Amino acid sequence: MDDPRLPESPVSRLLPLADGTIWAYDAEDETGNKGLFVTRARRLAGPRFSLLSGQRSHTLEVRPDGIARVETNTYLLRAPLSEQATWPGEGGAVVRIQALDRTVDVPAGKFVGCVETVEELRHTAGEDPVRRITTTYCPDVGIAILYAEAWDHGRHVGERAVLRSFGKPVSLQ
Repeated sequence: MDDPRLPESPVSRLLPLADGTIWAYDAEDETGNKGLFVTRARRLAGPRFSLLSGQRSHTLEVRPDGIARVETNTYLLRAPLSEQATWPGEGGAVVRIQALDRTVDVPAGKFVGCVETVEELRHTAGEDPVRRITTTYCPDVGIAILYAEAWDHGRHVGERAVLRSFGKPVSLQ
C-alpha cells in the first residue's frame, strides 16, 4: 500500500493535487471562439498524479523541490520561489517566475498571493518566441489563469483559460 502522504514541497499549495479534484475553465481564443474544459486529478502510485483534460493526460509528480512532469522530467513549479528564478521547461523552453504576489479575479473567485510563471521557447534571441505559456497558480486553488500563445511566421495565435470552479466532484447518490 502506498503511503498517502506527499513529499513536503514549498510549491505544493500552488498546485494542490488531491485525488478526484476537478478544475473547470472557460476558454476563449483571440477570434472570440469560446469553450469550456475540465481537468481532473487522479492519484497514481506514491506522489504521482494523472491530470486528464479531454483526451490528453499528463503525469505529474510532487517532489521536495517542486512539481514535475514525469514524461519529460521538467518542472511546472520549482523551488525556491523567487522573482525571475528560471529552470528548464518542456521541449527546450525556459520557465521563469514573473511575479510572486499576483491578485486575480476569475469566475471561481478572487485570489491573492498567486505566482505567475512564463514558459517560453525561442529559436534565437531577439525573435518572437515560438510559444509562450503564462500560468497563474494560486494558493490552495491551482491554476487560475492560463494563456497560451504561439507564433508562426509572424502570425500570432492565443487562447486564454480562466478558472470557473474547482473542488471535489459532487456525488448524487
